[in-house]
Amino acid sequence: MGARLIGLMVAGVLLSAGCEQITSASEPEAEAEKLPEIVPNLPEVPTLPPPPFPTTYEDESYSVYGLRQRPSKLLDADLGVTGYIIEIYEPPVCKKRKKEECPKVAAPHMFIADTADQTDRAEQLLVVGYADNQEQLQRARRGRKTSTIAGEVVVPKDLAVGNKVRVKGHFTLISSGGFNTSNGLLEYASHETLAKGSEK
Repeated sequence: MGARLIGLMVAGVLLSAGCEQITSASEPEAEAEKLPEIVPNLPEVPTLPPPPFPTTYEDESYSVYGLRQRPSKLLDADLGVTGYIIEIYEPPVCKKRKKEECPKVAAPHMFIADTADQTDRAEQLLVVGYADNQEQLQRARRGRKTSTIAGEVVVPKDLAVGNKVRVKGHFTLISSGGFNTSNGLLEYASHETLAKGSEK
């Protein structure tokens, strides 16, 4: 009987020790260290420079720059373009007695741009169709009213390098006269001189 009592007491002590261990294992853990807040260091949004020229002017005509910004939308459309006459084609002087010996003369054409001093051909717009040949231009310059062979265009007599003009026409890649360019050309219908260039 005494031995049994002693055994029960020993078992009680062991159970008590086991409970203490379990209690000790379930105590709350130490709080995790709070990391500092990360602030993203992003570069500033770059400020884009304004376009060099407006796409269109108050009269709804395009700049050469504006025309080139949306070629697919404006291709095969009738529109107006405002710019400065940079160059007017003049046939080379030929002193050969026989006309057949002279270089072939191209049809009249000119180039306009957004500034009067633009020398980069890529920034210029080819304008064609204002005359079929040089003879028509000469008659018009002498004051005779002259039309193209098709009769659709009155040949202008006041085109001059440096003049600021508003040209109306058909924007296309290939003209009816055979001119073609990958960045588009204007087949002339009419024009208005907005300002005359300074005479050199």
